[in-house]
Amino acid sequence: MNKFALALLTLCPLLPLNAASLGTVGQVFPIAEIDMLQWIENRLQTFEKTGELDSMREQFQENVKAGVKRPRPVGLITTKNPEVFLVDPTLTLAKDINDANGNLIYPKGTQVNPFDTKTWPALQKANIGTFAFSKTLVFFDGDDVQQVLWAKEFAKAHKAPHTIKWILTGGEPETLHHQLHARMYFDQQGNLSRALTLKRVPSVVKQEGVMWQVSEIDVSHFPVFMEETHHVAN
Repeated sequence: MNKFALALLTLCPLLPLNAASLGTVGQVFPIAEIDMLQWIENRLQTFEKTGELDSMREQFQENVKAGVKRPRPVGLITTKNPEVFLVDPTLTLAKDINDANGNLIYPKGTQVNPFDTKTWPALQKANIGTFAFSKTLVFFDGDDVQQVLWAKEFAKAHKAPHTIKWILTGGEPETLHHQLHARMYFDQQGNLSRALTLKRVPSVVKQEGVMWQVSEIDVSHFPVFMEETHHVAN
């Protein structure tokens, strides 16, 4: 630090500190808050006058239709080394469950296995036994030709086709409905796949005692093309 700067620092505490008004520089405007709802309404009125609102509405409808026809795929892969594993379906309460009067019904940490009635709070003393789930869940990607061919073969070999619940992880449900002549469900946002810890498709999921049994399928031996099929309306 040079001598001049040091002298200024030394003198600063000795200088009188007098506040002075410097006046007004430029025009002063009051602070105003934007009414967001009014702003949105004004924008909508503008869009309506210019015809943009109709265009936005049509685009929204098209997006909804496209999403229903072809939902976003889950993104599971196939495998040449299929595995069979068990998944515990037990649920654990994350917090206390109280009635309308605040009385505790089920405490936090209570565990319930949907397949084991002994864990059902209302039936713990009933001694009913194991709950039997009659459906077989089949997860597959309808955009994969090999998986579709396998699904057709699986449907033909299954003795009770009505007990199969087809769950798509990709593809168009309507198209697969016609190809397999069965109702199709879609694993929206992969919620079921995550709950069952699925990593590969096709996977056949069924009850095994008080657990889920997941059997992965190798479809690599199926051809990668499929003959065009013609659907005749009834």
